[in-house]
Amino acid sequence: MPMWFVTVLGPVPPAEKTQWMDLATEVLAYRVTYQVTDTVVALGPETGEIPGRWDWHDDLAERPSAGSRAI
Repeated sequence: MPMWFVTVLGPVPPAEKTQWMDLATEVLAYRVTYQVTDTVVALGPETGEIPGRWDWHDDLAERPSAGSRAI
């Protein structure tokens, strides 16, 4: 798994019921949509002025992840 994925989401889904899969899927969709290639930071650098991007970015950044680490 990529470093950014494991750091934010952990190597595997948690045993307890969580929104892990939804968050993982949405982070992957964000990275593909905005062509994020950063190998460390899940949402990449804070650059650009694309309508709606920062709303999505902020929504993902505020959601809890594995170990309460920031995305």
